[in-house]
Amino acid sequence: MAILLRRLRAATGLSAAEVSRQTELSASKVNRMENAEIGFYMDDLEKLLDFYRVSAKRRVEIMDIARHAEQRGWLRMNTPNLPQDWQTWVDFEAEASGLMQYEPLVIPGLLQTPEYAKAIIEATGNGLSADEVDALVTSRMARQGVLSKSKPLELKVIVGEGVLSQPFGARGAHARQLRRLVDSAGQDHVSIQILPTEAGLHPGLAGSFTILEYDDEASLVLLENKVSSLFLDEPEHIEIYAQTWATLTELCPGPEESVELLTAAAKRFS
Repeated sequence: MAILLRRLRAATGLSAAEVSRQTELSASKVNRMENAEIGFYMDDLEKLLDFYRVSAKRRVEIMDIARHAEQRGWLRMNTPNLPQDWQTWVDFEAEASGLMQYEPLVIPGLLQTPEYAKAIIEATGNGLSADEVDALVTSRMARQGVLSKSKPLELKVIVGEGVLSQPFGARGAHARQLRRLVDSAGQDHVSIQILPTEAGLHPGLAGSFTILEYDDEASLVLLENKVSSLFLDEPEHIEIYAQTWATLTELCPGPEESVELLTAAAKRFS
């Protein structure tokens, strides 16, 4: 949603301050909405769509994104051009009660800003068209609704320390992404730990993975590469990754100290 609002404003050639003066929304609010740093009220969204003179058809599509991003199956029904593995993952993720994700090289998708998501998808997408990139970015932002449901997903992530200084986009974009991590870690249902570069050899060197947990005590592991996704549900396989997760958490500073590292990194790029 944020990237859509930013593009709509850019198409008018107006700055956030100019939009603010003409819509009675503060420039700060416009900027923070466009960078996914805050949520938004539907009446604010409607005011912006009116101001940008969005067509009736496009308006319906955008309002659907805003209203139904949290609903299971919405992405499958409305974005048939997404890859099948992506669609399958959306379904598994929407039903989960907990998610543990280890990412040594990138920031996890549920915590990405639109700017970072776009940069990552473009860098790893092997020649995706602009429309395909936009569809994937929109899908990723909509998926983040699992963190703001009435019963939100319990999210725990471990991120490699090198990710914090990995350059992308403008300096301000980097700082916004790091602040997003700090803000997210302030929520009771989100935990972020940073794996130090000096951790040495460890079982996480085999690559990233995600463990999904469900209310019925079932679990699922996702492994991804550039051409396919592998979903594991055998208990012995899940136990291997659960043990790996436990080892990695012991190698990391605790969540509070990790947030201090994130805060310091955000200041360096501000």
